[in-house]
Amino acid sequence: MEALKQPVPPEPASPTPEPARRVVAAIDIGSSALRLDIGEVGPQGEVRLLESLRHGVRLGKDVFTRGRIQQETLRRCVAILKNYARLMKEYGVARPDQVRAVATSFAREAANRDMFLDRVAAATGIDVTVLEESEEARLTYLAVQQILETSGILAAGNVAVLEIGSGQSILLYLRDGKVTVAQSFHTGALRTHELVEAGGGAGPRLKGLLKAYAAELVDQVQQAIPREKIAALVVMGAGARFAAEQAAGAAPAADPRVTAAPAAQLADLADKLAAMPAARLVKTHKMTYPDAETVAPAVMSIAQAARALKVREVYVVQATLRDGLLREMALRDFRSAGYEEQVVYSAQTLAARYGVDPVHGRNVEATALALFDELREEHQLGGHERLLLRCAAILHEIGTYVNARAHHKHSMYLVQNSDLFGLTRHDMQLVAIVSRYHRKAVPSPAHPEFAMLPLADRMTVAKLAALLRVADALARTYRETPLALEFRREADRFVIGVRDVEDLTMERLQLREKGTLFADVFGLAPEVREVRAELPGDALA
Repeated sequence: MEALKQPVPPEPASPTPEPARRVVAAIDIGSSALRLDIGEVGPQGEVRLLESLRHGVRLGKDVFTRGRIQQETLRRCVAILKNYARLMKEYGVARPDQVRAVATSFAREAANRDMFLDRVAAATGIDVTVLEESEEARLTYLAVQQILETSGILAAGNVAVLEIGSGQSILLYLRDGKVTVAQSFHTGALRTHELVEAGGGAGPRLKGLLKAYAAELVDQVQQAIPREKIAALVVMGAGARFAAEQAAGAAPAADPRVTAAPAAQLADLADKLAAMPAARLVKTHKMTYPDAETVAPAVMSIAQAARALKVREVYVVQATLRDGLLREMALRDFRSAGYEEQVVYSAQTLAARYGVDPVHGRNVEATALALFDELREEHQLGGHERLLLRCAAILHEIGTYVNARAHHKHSMYLVQNSDLFGLTRHDMQLVAIVSRYHRKAVPSPAHPEFAMLPLADRMTVAKLAALLRVADALARTYRETPLALEFRREADRFVIGVRDVEDLTMERLQLREKGTLFADVFGLAPEVREVRAELPGDALA
């Protein structure tokens, strides 16, 4: 008799390996200082700060007064960045994807910007990117987003976020938690100081001049945001943080990174700072001389903004551009699902400003995305290009605001000269050109805007424009909801089946006119057919 086999006990489960943590670094080369933050990214994309350094420089002072970076300033920058490179190496930051180094407003304006970037790269091995204004606004939002959510500020209603930097100020206006306005102004604390100093502002005149320059910024802010009640004013920047430290009786907030400072106290503080020489500020508050030069203009701007926007208190948040850079790197594998919707909301807001029919826009958008997803194997484009197509579908008819005739060209011009939160100037250029080709002429080297693009971008524009033209052709008849579509490839034809529609005459006529680019790009002639319900299944008529 065969012996009974004893059950084999299961092997103990090996412990689940803890997700790898990675160290990343953010370098902010600003108008008044160089700053380095090194952080550790956790398994869910959270960031723990390991090291933070700041070194004052006079980059903005050079550029705002002389138009270029002086050699002594450049040598100091290189020396500081060499030390940063050594420290990053000690922390294991060695790969390009572990570090993001950026330069801000001074670099955008410096006549010798390229020489500066080349010298830094050659001497330190650090590749520095000069941020576009739209990119800086997006990073500012990333820096402050979680704080606004955890503190409950967003729940209060419409929120204005104002960062007073050294060379510029950034405005974000949020309605229902979404960015409606993202704009930069060439008015910063250091720039204001240099203008006041150049104008001989001192003594009794100083306060009046600071108020005048602050009023200019506030006027720009009020023109940029809708005429709506502002529930909360959130401010960022070194001057804002100093003001929060000086505010007596500040109200406790749900998030420790937020200080609620009474607007009346900020107004009094602004007046006191305007009357104090920089040397006295250095001695009294133990701050550096460059900080002492900029704190009065910054606090004056905050006080004037609070007065104009009629808020009783100002929320000062402890957030910086480096926080945005670190969070961006942390979210590389945890990209926020809301990012694309935020960009789309910005596009929809722009379309509404120019009176675009939202129903037509939604129909074209839905059809364009359905075509994009079906033809992934043919076009080989990714998620970012899909987002650009989505924006072009929403905005392709904004040119009718100028004139219905040649409105495709007007659409291109308006998109080129607009901003969408989360998209770069390069992205906007592609969206503008794709919008231009939704009707009439197809992409051609005879068109300067198209001809100036690199080859890869020209190919992308042609593919996206081909999809947009077909989508627009299928949305010529007014319908409340997007068409229900199905697709089939038959030899050299791309058959688009449409459900629950009896008459597709208009769509066929439009497709005959607009489908040639699609056929040229994808090698398939588009054809539209009704889908006829049959038993046991459906068939294309």
